[in-house]
Amino acid sequence: MAKRKFLIFLFFYHLVFTILSYQYALNHLGDSHLYWAKTFNINKYFWFDFAGLNTNFILFLNFPFIKLGLPFWFGYLLYGTIGFLGFLKFIDWAELAFGDSFKFRGINLLYFIFLLPNLHFWTAALGKEPLVFYGIASVFYALISKKYLTPGFIIGSLLLIFIRPHVALMLLSSVAVVLVFQKKYPIKKRISFFLILFSFCSVLLYLSLKLSHIKYLDWNRIQYFNQYSILSFKNSGSYVPMLEYNYFHRLFVFNFQPLFFDAYATLSLLASFENALIILIYLTALYFVLRFYSKIDFMEWMKIAFVFALISSLIYVQRYANLGIFMRTKIMFQPFVLIALLCIIKQGFLLKNAKD
Repeated sequence: MAKRKFLIFLFFYHLVFTILSYQYALNHLGDSHLYWAKTFNINKYFWFDFAGLNTNFILFLNFPFIKLGLPFWFGYLLYGTIGFLGFLKFIDWAELAFGDSFKFRGINLLYFIFLLPNLHFWTAALGKEPLVFYGIASVFYALISKKYLTPGFIIGSLLLIFIRPHVALMLLSSVAVVLVFQKKYPIKKRISFFLILFSFCSVLLYLSLKLSHIKYLDWNRIQYFNQYSILSFKNSGSYVPMLEYNYFHRLFVFNFQPLFFDAYATLSLLASFENALIILIYLTALYFVLRFYSKIDFMEWMKIAFVFALISSLIYVQRYANLGIFMRTKIMFQPFVLIALLCIIKQGFLLKNAKD
C-alpha cells in the first residue's frame, strides 16, 4: 500500500516537471520544437523520409501525431508519460537488485534517489532523454532478471540503438567487460560472450561513426573533432574550459558540477544542492569501500553500472563543455551508479554494526 501511494505521488511529481518543461519550451526555442516540426514544414515530407537514426527517428515516431494535428503540449504529455514509464522500470530494477528499502532513522533513503529533480526534469521533456532512459532501464532490468524476450527489453534496446547507438555501444561494452572477466563463468562461456558481444559492438561502432562527423577510425581525426566539439560550446551561457583542465578535473566537473560557486542561474543553483548530495553519497560509499573492501560484495550489476559510468565519463569529457549538457547527459548512467553506491553503503552499515 505504501509503495502504491508513493508511485501515485511520483506520477504527479513527474507531471509537475512535465508542465514546467513545457512552459519553459514556450519561451525558449529548443530541440523539442524541431521534434514536433515547429521549425520546418513537415507537409513537404512523407513519413518514411524520416526512417533513420538519431533525430530522424524521433521525427519518424512523432510524424503520425503531428499529421493528426495534435498540439505541442500533447507531445510533452506523451514523452513525459514515457519518462514516467522509464521510472517504473528503473524502480523495478532497483528493487530487484537492491531491495525495496534502505532505512536510516526510519527514512527510506531509496526514495530520495527516485525523487532527484535533475532526472525528472530531463525525462519529462519532449526529446530523446525519456526514450533513452526507458531503454537503458529496460536493459538493466533484463540483465538482472535474465528476461531477454520481453517486450520491454526488445523495445528498450531498439529505442537505444535507433536514437543513440553510441550509448548502446557504451552500455554493451560495459556488459562485455564485466562478463568476460567474471571468473564464475567457464572460460568457454566467457569466450562466447566476448565473440557475440564484440560482433554487436562492432555494428554499433560503425553506426556511431557514420552518424558523427568522424566517419572512420583515425586518432588524429577523432582528436580534431573532439576539440572542435568542445570549442563549439564557447559562446554558451554555461561554458566550461575543459581543454584547460587535467583529466581528473574534467571528470570531476562533468560528474559533480555545477556546485554553488559556478551556478549561473536558479536552475543551476538547485542542481548544486543535488550535486552536493551526490558527492556525499560517493564519499560515504568510498569510506566503506576503504574500510571493508575485502568483505563488500560487488555484484555483477554493480560492476556494469560502474564501468558504464566510467566509459561514458571518459568519452563525454572529450566532447562536451557545458554545465547544462553535463546535467542532461548524466541521467543515462548516474541513477544506476547511485543505487550501486547505496548498496555499498547498506553493506557498510551492516558490517560496521556487526563489528561494533
